[in-house]
Amino acid sequence: MAKQSVSEEEIQLRKRARRRLVGAIALAILAAIFLPMVFDDQAKPVGNVQIQIPDEKTASPFQPEIHPASAPAPVAAPVSAPVATLQKPQELASQQPVQPKPPAKQAKKPESQAYVVQLGVFSNAANVKDLRAKLTDSGIKTSVESAGGKMRVYAGPYASRAAADAAHRKIAKLGLDGVVKAK
Repeated sequence: MAKQSVSEEEIQLRKRARRRLVGAIALAILAAIFLPMVFDDQAKPVGNVQIQIPDEKTASPFQPEIHPASAPAPVAAPVSAPVATLQKPQELASQQPVQPKPPAKQAKKPESQAYVVQLGVFSNAANVKDLRAKLTDSGIKTSVESAGGKMRVYAGPYASRAAADAAHRKIAKLGLDGVVKAK
């Protein structure tokens, strides 16, 4: 029989096939080793741990340790009440009992809070001017707050969160991003 000659291309294909087979076998072995470790839901035993719970009668009360560095500074008691004078029992019986005053009604804060849409923080005044012009052309009222050389551009203020959210949606349609915040 005549020997068939193997072309160079066929040799390359056989090498690739062997490499792929070896790689697939290596991955299968690694998966067989590590996947059970990953998906193992049983807790490993820690070993012998002794827990001693003291009896109520023999245990000393808990005394937390207070370190001087972490202890709060003592607060002086306000001197608002006069010091009571010693009275005879007959004088105490003749006096009417003191009725405690009802607590003063606290005025509730009005729920009206201003909301704004923060559009960005800029260091370049030209960028602020361009952004404000774009928003003003769309009918959105803007304001600028300067701090530390930076300028924050806000839309608003708006009386309610719903109005601020509506303005935020309108600003998003212009292709701008913003965040609704309470002012």
